[in-house]
Amino acid sequence: MKPIMDKSDLILFEYVLKGSLASVMTFTAHSLYFPREIPSGMLRDKTMVPLLEKDRALLPLVYQDRFLGVFMARGTDPEQMQSLSKALPGIISLCLDKVLLHKQSITDSLTGLYNQERFMLMVHNAVEDILASLTLGPGASMDNGLSQYSSSFCIMLINLDRFKRINDIFGYTFGNKLLTQMAGSIREELPEQAVAARLEKDTLAVFWPQAAPAKCRELAERLLARICTMVFEYPVSGEKISLTAGIGWSLFPQDIKGPQFKKPVPELVHIICQKAREALNIAKENGSGKSYAFGQILAQGGRVLEVLPLSRLIINLGKSMDAAEGQKFMVWSSKFNGHSRVPKTPSRPDLGFYPPIHKGEITIQEVQENMSIAEVLYLNDPAWKIESGDKLSLLTEKESFLEKQGLAKKKVQPKDLLTGLYSYRDFLSLWTGARTRDDSFCMAMLGLEDMDRHKKGEGINGENLILEITRIVDKWLTSKPLSGRYSSNCLIFYFSGQDCSELKDQCLGLLEEIRTGMQVSASLGMASFPCLIYSRTDCLENCRKALEHARLMQHPRLACFDSLTLTVSADTLFTQGDTFAALEEYKQALAADESNTLARNSLAICYARLGRLELARQHFQEITAAEPENLLARYNLGCVCIKQGDDQEAGKMFARCLEIDPDHAFSLFRLGQLAENQEQFDKAGEYYLQAGKTPRGGRLAPRHLARLAWKKGQMQESREYLHQALLQNPRDAFSLNLMARICLKSGDDPEIAESLARQSVVLRPDVSEFWQDLAEIFKAGGKTLQESQARARACNL
Repeated sequence: MKPIMDKSDLILFEYVLKGSLASVMTFTAHSLYFPREIPSGMLRDKTMVPLLEKDRALLPLVYQDRFLGVFMARGTDPEQMQSLSKALPGIISLCLDKVLLHKQSITDSLTGLYNQERFMLMVHNAVEDILASLTLGPGASMDNGLSQYSSSFCIMLINLDRFKRINDIFGYTFGNKLLTQMAGSIREELPEQAVAARLEKDTLAVFWPQAAPAKCRELAERLLARICTMVFEYPVSGEKISLTAGIGWSLFPQDIKGPQFKKPVPELVHIICQKAREALNIAKENGSGKSYAFGQILAQGGRVLEVLPLSRLIINLGKSMDAAEGQKFMVWSSKFNGHSRVPKTPSRPDLGFYPPIHKGEITIQEVQENMSIAEVLYLNDPAWKIESGDKLSLLTEKESFLEKQGLAKKKVQPKDLLTGLYSYRDFLSLWTGARTRDDSFCMAMLGLEDMDRHKKGEGINGENLILEITRIVDKWLTSKPLSGRYSSNCLIFYFSGQDCSELKDQCLGLLEEIRTGMQVSASLGMASFPCLIYSRTDCLENCRKALEHARLMQHPRLACFDSLTLTVSADTLFTQGDTFAALEEYKQALAADESNTLARNSLAICYARLGRLELARQHFQEITAAEPENLLARYNLGCVCIKQGDDQEAGKMFARCLEIDPDHAFSLFRLGQLAENQEQFDKAGEYYLQAGKTPRGGRLAPRHLARLAWKKGQMQESREYLHQALLQNPRDAFSLNLMARICLKSGDDPEIAESLARQSVVLRPDVSEFWQDLAEIFKAGGKTLQESQARARACNL
């Protein structure tokens, strides 16, 4: 594809243009203009020339005889500019060449989309930015008004079906033509802030900041529908060729689990892209023209690959799909699934669908990279066997029939001869009876973290290792608990009449001997009954949560189910977007320990996000009363006060924050906003400038200074600050919106104003004012229908 340059490239690569010009001339500020007509005085004898004034220069941006815009440099050196005056047209041309070269270096030459290197860099930067803001506990802030970045993004992969066959039959030249046209169609369907790239051969990718799961599904279906409508004619024979594709996508951070967050950023980038790849693979396995989210794979994408002896199965879910030992699945017949039609008869052409009937329940015993070994827990009908191709649906721990009720009158099989452990199915049956008899008990789960290296040789090596570990367990756990095999790498224990405190020292000794004697890293989670409001059955789930907590710790990895465990569990739910479930966990964490500042601060943030400001304020006040120097809690309290309209109290909180930390940029910004709202513009400007000098405020200050200059009627100064803000963060919705308003008021190219305004509403569709501004821009462009739609959207907020 022949490279071209347009106005959007100047906006996108403004930093390249600015840097190139700054290398040959000095200036203190700059801005871009996109006037509808060439400014008077700039066109002389059909030649575009720069306009040089006392301390500024207006440089025409002309490429291949097309006028694109004007670069205005302020604070120039008059003598320098006069010496460069004759060379400036050539300098500008070379700088634009550099912009185009930069564009070529990050785009795919065939499709014109971004190339793989640029795509991965965008993902890398987005991961870094989100991780910097994903902090719960005492360091968490409820302030998303000052945030620079989106809180999530989507990676979507698109792969053509049977494209190799098209290349083989019709040739690569024709195949490249199809791919190029498809790439253009995909680009047309994308939202303003989404960008497309070509990763390899016929695999394209979409990076979409601030994408909601439902919107991702809508986009995937829309792309599939668009691709299906494309028909190409082979010029040699006149044959018509239609296309279909598979689409898979993943979401960050929603699809990142537990310990994965501890990985370095390059690893996280690989993980989230691989998750999108796994979703694409499942989509392709399900037929042509299918789409799949990574989050669907465990819930709906599992199937039985092979049936093994001794009630064992091979299933298609592995580590790469976040399968984990102990997960439970319902098994469904491929025929009796609620979607298969009953065969037609001559007299009854439509008999409807077979009912959904599940065969039984299975649990994962051992996880490998792309598959897992599962054990059958029970069958609804022993005569109706599980078969290859049967579908799986994930059960939550509370949905597992066997864990809740056990199997009535089930005959328990003997213990494993090698390890002396019950199978998990038999352990559950014995536990069901024991837990109803005992008034108090304790459960423990021992997870072995690095067993893979012991299994690279013969499989028996791993079993011998388990045998040695059970001997260590027998040595340290003197009360001889009921013991079972939760999974291949996890043991489970039940202690009648005991609690965690009685067993803690024994468990610490057990972990130390496993680590030093066996060179195996182990984690141990424990939970007791009675505990808070939890039932006997809940103790197993609490034990699992404690094990996940332990896996996040340093050695010794021992966690007793407590307030901190609940906080860790709630943080996971919060990160996945389940605010209501997280809120309940934080409540229980405080019920277990009222002094848990981590849980209280996070609970208050949940209340604030749900609009329950008075409750949020009470919790923040409790933290600041107990910990007067707690900076973030005091700052969060100030933010709640603003939302409640109590500006006076908010100002006191932010001023106190500055006493604790004079460089706390966010408090300076908030004080500036309070002053700005009271039309104390000079005072507000002092706060913003001070914030801009702090380590964390430099990137945010231009946006606030731009808004302030706008209110003071200083249009040019506002534009210059906005250019700085958008260079720092091109996805700053507030800066994009204000720049669109300036372009409209200044009489710039209406297409530029419309593009900027559209981007702002995509990033922040919840801001009514953005939709109103977009409506005004549509009105100025005579787009009556779009204007009414934008105003209607604003009224609905």
